[in-house]
Amino acid sequence: MQDFAQRLALGTAQLGLAYGINNTTGQPSLAQAAALLKAAQEIGITLLDTAAAYGDSETRLGQLLPALAKPWFRLVTKVAAGSRSEVTSQLRASLQRLGQQRVYGVLFHDFAGQQQWPEAWGALQAAQQAGQTERIGVSLYHPWQAEWLLEKRLPVSLVQLPLNVLDQRFVPLLPVLEAAGIEVHVRSAFLQGLLLRNPEQLSAFFAPLRGKLQRLHQLAADYQLPLEALLLLFAASFPQISRLVVGVDSVENLRENVQAGQYLTQFNQVRTALATFAEHDDTFILPYAWPR
Repeated sequence: MQDFAQRLALGTAQLGLAYGINNTTGQPSLAQAAALLKAAQEIGITLLDTAAAYGDSETRLGQLLPALAKPWFRLVTKVAAGSRSEVTSQLRASLQRLGQQRVYGVLFHDFAGQQQWPEAWGALQAAQQAGQTERIGVSLYHPWQAEWLLEKRLPVSLVQLPLNVLDQRFVPLLPVLEAAGIEVHVRSAFLQGLLLRNPEQLSAFFAPLRGKLQRLHQLAADYQLPLEALLLLFAASFPQISRLVVGVDSVENLRENVQAGQYLTQFNQVRTALATFAEHDDTFILPYAWPR
């Protein structure tokens, strides 16, 4: 359990927003958030993922982290690209909200923004040189974006990207990113909860996925493998991945996620079959394309 916990990063969007299509409890209270962070630390998770755009997530972390035992978590946050002065100001504000002098990583939240404002990289490089962050990079949605970054030879040392049994688009690029010295964090193991839903209860928009999701649920059942564990182990199974970012809404939910590591033997029996679940239509694997 400890080893698998160390492969995880706790996503904190849920601390600042009511996040995910399966979220029925809303934003946790400050006391619930404090209990979650304490449990994550005790379990062995060492990294938190946050962003200026995650509601009041950074502010809450700034309030709660000092109460925890040291060593504290390492932090990755995200800012919007803009002019050099705008990025510098945003990062300063994030550090103030977090109550930190430095963080482990700073990402541009939007790929298109850093294309529009190439000078924004200068601000992140300056922050890196000043010791405010160890790694800098971008949050990605499409493989061509990673290829573009590599082609431009930008000073990227960290990326975050989506990866799950339906969205396997980045898998061929993982060795390339590793060879370039870029640390990879992945998100969306549950595809914002879609993969955990009863296929029969999905809306008409997702109807083309029902057969595939039914097969996925049945595969997990056949091997007595909790679906959550199968999905988490798949996303963390690639050796080039440093962290799998998971978002939870309770301590119990967090412990269930960490317990996925106990099912590695069963998972290895189904690992090869999971390649067949890759979805090649972006419509269903990119949440921003879903109907609102």
